[in-house]
Amino acid sequence: MSDLSFKRSEILIIGAGVMGVSTACALVKRSRHSNCSITILDAAAELPNSLGASVDASRLLRADYAAEPYTRLVSAARESWKDTSSDGWGGEGRYHEAKLVLTAQPGIEGHVDGYLAESLKNLKELARSEEYGFHLQSLRDLPDRKAIAQESLAPGTSGDFGYVNDQCGWVNAEACVKYALQKARRLGGDRVKLRTNSRVRRLLYEADTNLGGDEVRCSGVELQDGSHIYADLVIVAAGAWTPSLVDLQGRAAATGQVLAYLPISESEQKTLDASPIYFNISRGMYMFPPHDNKLKIGRHGFGYQNPTKVILPRPTPEAPTASAETFVSTPRTDLPIPAEAEMACNEFLAELFPHWRNRSFLSTRVCWYCDT
Repeated sequence: MSDLSFKRSEILIIGAGVMGVSTACALVKRSRHSNCSITILDAAAELPNSLGASVDASRLLRADYAAEPYTRLVSAARESWKDTSSDGWGGEGRYHEAKLVLTAQPGIEGHVDGYLAESLKNLKELARSEEYGFHLQSLRDLPDRKAIAQESLAPGTSGDFGYVNDQCGWVNAEACVKYALQKARRLGGDRVKLRTNSRVRRLLYEADTNLGGDEVRCSGVELQDGSHIYADLVIVAAGAWTPSLVDLQGRAAATGQVLAYLPISESEQKTLDASPIYFNISRGMYMFPPHDNKLKIGRHGFGYQNPTKVILPRPTPEAPTASAETFVSTPRTDLPIPAEAEMACNEFLAELFPHWRNRSFLSTRVCWYCDT
């Protein structure tokens, strides 16, 4: 990708999800791009694109990671989410504070104990540094199922030990992408253009004359209808579709993760309003507090793959249009979750709510991520 420090007059962003649109918002505020035009392409007929990973009822905002840079990154981002003014990222119901109950159980994955310990260690170090408003008293060990039950409104438990983090939350992901789209239009005015029904077939390359023709640069895209769009800078923010446009083999792949939604009554919604976010990290199973009379359950793990034959670019200065046929995982968005995944969601639901064992999900979804 070309260096963002150079002045560009035409910038093309592939993908109108949270990454693509927030990138546009950041670029229009930079003085060196004050005269540039930004075009955002998306395959969907309407925005936000309901098939994108960044569009959903909820997304977890946790600093609970074994990797310390992630802990700091999310903690910094949370400061913006906590702005609940009408023009803040967390305003108009886009961000909700909720504690996180993070549990595990022995005998499933050997690294889990270490992950929990490192995650808790990172949070405690952050609290001791007095950065981002974290407090040690917000973190409590949960040594057994009895302690876990005391932190949850569910009649049952999942996991044998863990900890609770009071300083956590979740965002209404679809509402956030809508807000980001409005923000991009407001900040950029006529300089930001959104093009729907614009599925990218492939990236276009050419020899970079600024470097003596010794390198290649991405000069634009070819759409599914065969038309070409050229730009000085092309930014790929296509999420799970990215590996089918750029050769990321061995670095990133599209994986399908499991989501299921359970309808609940108005009285059940009120009873569970203050529920924590519940995450059994040993099995990857999690539950969000209910929203709009729906309870969301999911599983985050290695995910499914959909191997598909694609043609990926292999450009060189001598042959900038060179390509090669290969197999990569591509999103398949027209199917419900597989039977084994639905069974796993049902088992997790029955652990937490034994009296709901025979309830049926309203809908399920395979949500496609771009995993590294």
